[in-house]
Amino acid sequence: MIRPVQKDLFAVIGNPVAHSLSPAMMNAVFLKLGMACVYVALEVDALEEDLETLHRMGIRGMSVTLPHKETAYRLAKAVDNTAQAIGAVNTLRRLENGWEGCNTDWLGSNRSLEQVTSLEGKRSLILGAGGVARAVAYGLKRSGASVTVSNRTVKRGEALAEAFHCDFIPLDELKRSPEDHGFQVVVQCTSAGLMGKESSPLVPESFFQRGMVVLDTVYRPLWTPFMLTAQKAGCIMVPGLEMLLHQGVAQLEWWLGLQHLPSEGIQVMRDTLKRALENE
Repeated sequence: MIRPVQKDLFAVIGNPVAHSLSPAMMNAVFLKLGMACVYVALEVDALEEDLETLHRMGIRGMSVTLPHKETAYRLAKAVDNTAQAIGAVNTLRRLENGWEGCNTDWLGSNRSLEQVTSLEGKRSLILGAGGVARAVAYGLKRSGASVTVSNRTVKRGEALAEAFHCDFIPLDELKRSPEDHGFQVVVQCTSAGLMGKESSPLVPESFFQRGMVVLDTVYRPLWTPFMLTAQKAGCIMVPGLEMLLHQGVAQLEWWLGLQHLPSEGIQVMRDTLKRALENE
């Protein structure tokens, strides 16, 4: 058994994970609040074996990112009701005999969107069908929005729509006149636009309409091609860093057993993210 004795250890696990800003964000808040904790990024491939190793190392809590959210859900010893409904976890907390999982992605997306609009009764569209899309669908449905899913792989998109009692629309149909679909809230949940990753546009420029609320869950770069096109059309923009911030705040509260993270902690997290992204 290896145990950290000077500081509690936290980590983000995924692949790729080198681009993650979670270490900067989390270490900034630990420093601000005077907590003896360290948060690192770890590239993980063999999740089942690696989770056992990380447990033996005494790590206290972990963020889980692509592509491990659904596998981590299956490997967790226990999950909360929300993670069970979503079928994926983005957060793990150490138990004596393994890991307990929860999902804060839906809180991150809902809190980000609710800064600019209410969600109840809104007509929303999710692009993508992976673990993040599942969490966003759960959050939008929970807030009373109607949800439609679209995805390059039709079978996977239809499966997500069926799981959350949503509608499905093929990507090609989004090229029709905007009046035909009338989406008010759009959330991009694929890895398209992630720094260094080439990808063709998911939707044409004509899809975006003035006043449409648009969130891209990719936060690096801050202004993805998807965001730049939506901005040009006069959409109301919600940067991905807001979702990263709010899901991270919820993770900290769960790991540390806090009702609410102090406001000065949230502010230093947001400032750290903005500084990291402003010159990219």
